[in-house]
Amino acid sequence: MKKIILYSTIISLSFINCSKKDTENSSDKNLNAIDQHQNPVVDTSETEIKFEEEMYDFKDIKKGENATHIFSFTNVGSKPLIITEVKPACGCTTPEYTNTPVAPGQKGSITVTFNSSNFEGPVKKNVIVSGNFEKKDLQFQANVK
Repeated sequence: MKKIILYSTIISLSFINCSKKDTENSSDKNLNAIDQHQNPVVDTSETEIKFEEEMYDFKDIKKGENATHIFSFTNVGSKPLIITEVKPACGCTTPEYTNTPVAPGQKGSITVTFNSSNFEGPVKKNVIVSGNFEKKDLQFQANVK
């Protein structure tokens, strides 16, 4: 009788242990899937974005004024270029951008509007442009009076 209880206990523990490993493997797979979704691997070898300028100076602007600039770019790669995100450094900047694929050799644009209401004096801001190309950092500056 003791042997039956002992064997039953060993078998039960081995099932529990196997079940635990499956759960751990499942958790690892879920974490990997989440990481790949949040940080996708992007092939940038055949797409390249070239901006006419990566820095713009608004010079003197009045406090409370909205200043707008258009950053124009060309797809100098061999595959269609897709912008997936234009992320401003703060809420004072509003970007609008070409959200359709840009064919090789074609042009697109990113319009940046800066709200100067909460600033005074020299200001320097940026937006990060992401897509199927190497990230780009566009910058602008102004002297808010």
